[in-house]
Amino acid sequence: MILLFNKIPVKLNKKIEIMISKAKEILGSEFFNVAGSRWYGDKLTVQSLFPKWIMKKATDDPNNVLIVQLVKSYQRWLFDVERGYGAAVPWETVHVPHKLTDKLLVGLADLYFPEQDFSNDTLKTLLPNLKTFSLKVEENYFRKKGTPEAIQYLLITLIGLPYDLCEVVTGSPGFIIVRANVPDQYKDFLNKSVYPAGVKIIYESV
Repeated sequence: MILLFNKIPVKLNKKIEIMISKAKEILGSEFFNVAGSRWYGDKLTVQSLFPKWIMKKATDDPNNVLIVQLVKSYQRWLFDVERGYGAAVPWETVHVPHKLTDKLLVGLADLYFPEQDFSNDTLKTLLPNLKTFSLKVEENYFRKKGTPEAIQYLLITLIGLPYDLCEVVTGSPGFIIVRANVPDQYKDFLNKSVYPAGVKIIYESV
């Protein structure tokens, strides 16, 4: 293993040979011989997991033997490089909000607003802004949720309204005044997930 980390030029085949040797020494298994032909996963197919009579029934009437289709779908997910269990996740950027990938942004949106579907065309447009919204979301939104300050933070960072053209203030009891040009397409989302229940929202254009 020392050869892998020093500055002496070593051919790739030699590096692989050393890694395999070390893995077999530690784990005591040919299973990890990734350069050879003894990786058991090569023979792992749907057909290898079920008796022939079940596979025949599944072929004759797929709707009557759903377990085969279930396992097939599971395996496709399990070994899918882009979207499955084996998907490459850039772990080094997960803790940096403004570097999150689109795939992780959807998960983050579901975490912040579990009652909303960010895969629909309307809310999907907000995903890029989620990076900015998440930077100080705990301090400026969740700890103050329902207050004019929290609503203003969300309107500016998530909805994307200009800072100098967005003001949220408390009116008379039971009223909140939003002085901003809020797009109608986002008002349903705001009513369900952002504004406090039982409070009337009054919009004033600027």
